[in-house]
Amino acid sequence: PKPDGQLAVGALEILDAKPLCGGCGAKVGRGVLAQALSTIAEPSKDVVTGVGDDAAVLRQSDGSFQVISTDHLRGLINDHAMMTRIAAVHALGDIWAMGAQPQVALISIVVPHMSANLQARTLFEISQVATEVLNSAGAQLVGGHTTMGAELTIGFTVTGVRDSMPLTVSGAKAGDLLILTRPIGSGVIMAADMAGQADGSDVAAALNIMGQVQNVEAAVLGPVANAMTDVTGFGLAGHVHAMCKSSQLDADLWQDAIPIYAGARTLSSAGVSSVLMPTNRKDTQVKGIEDELLFDPQTAGGLLAAVPEKSSESVLEALALKGCVGHVIGGLTEGTGLLRLS
Repeated sequence: PKPDGQLAVGALEILDAKPLCGGCGAKVGRGVLAQALSTIAEPSKDVVTGVGDDAAVLRQSDGSFQVISTDHLRGLINDHAMMTRIAAVHALGDIWAMGAQPQVALISIVVPHMSANLQARTLFEISQVATEVLNSAGAQLVGGHTTMGAELTIGFTVTGVRDSMPLTVSGAKAGDLLILTRPIGSGVIMAADMAGQADGSDVAAALNIMGQVQNVEAAVLGPVANAMTDVTGFGLAGHVHAMCKSSQLDADLWQDAIPIYAGARTLSSAGVSSVLMPTNRKDTQVKGIEDELLFDPQTAGGLLAAVPEKSSESVLEALALKGCVGHVIGGLTEGTGLLRLS
């Protein structure tokens, strides 16, 4: 029943809200975030680019560049080892998206209240997995910070290096094709898992993909892409829109070409969604076919690259030869940031 009497501002929305999702489903909406970041100063001195891309770009004294980004994830599964793996891959995505080589990382951990013995064991296991994932990407864990809190949260601040100017979302060109390296729909699957509505095999399959590093994909796409990003909390539509708006382009997306995690379409059609999905939908308009999965927030999502059409076939072949997958999901034309789904 609805409470009687006068309530504090925002109280009714909290009472009516669905349980908060984990992973990138707990992210603040793009519109709200943009307002909060509007007061940050413009880049100066050694800062080449700041707010607005996957990572900040810093100019080094030898003429090369360093990129830096930070991410943290609210626990979405009761497996701190897998959660660490996914959080590390998620954070590394920003470095790969800039076409940079991951360098070093700091880890930030909030552990639930537990005994000292359990704390020691949990932190040891988290550190082991973090080291393994970062090392496999060519980076090194160099420290971090830990506290106790209400629930498990794991985050990383990661740096990367690149000799030439890193890739940004603003370099895409008319005629480029969009290549995506991973399915979408992880937000729906994780929301369903929280509610006990997901098929266990679908959850396990999604987690397996989310926990895989994408350094090989980044190495193939980086040298040929005009622009690149990783698809995370704002959903596929939000990240395509960011690229289009920055590059003054429109995008035509092809629904049948977009890869979807097993089980996600059925769950979405049944009305299951992440708590962030409605906000993502409000923040990004898409013409044409209605598809809520375009607004589904992704955790450890795929790389999205704008690649010249003449190079797209060779890129897909190079990915396949290295055991990776790429999907051409649409194309870019001159415009103002309009998205169409057909």
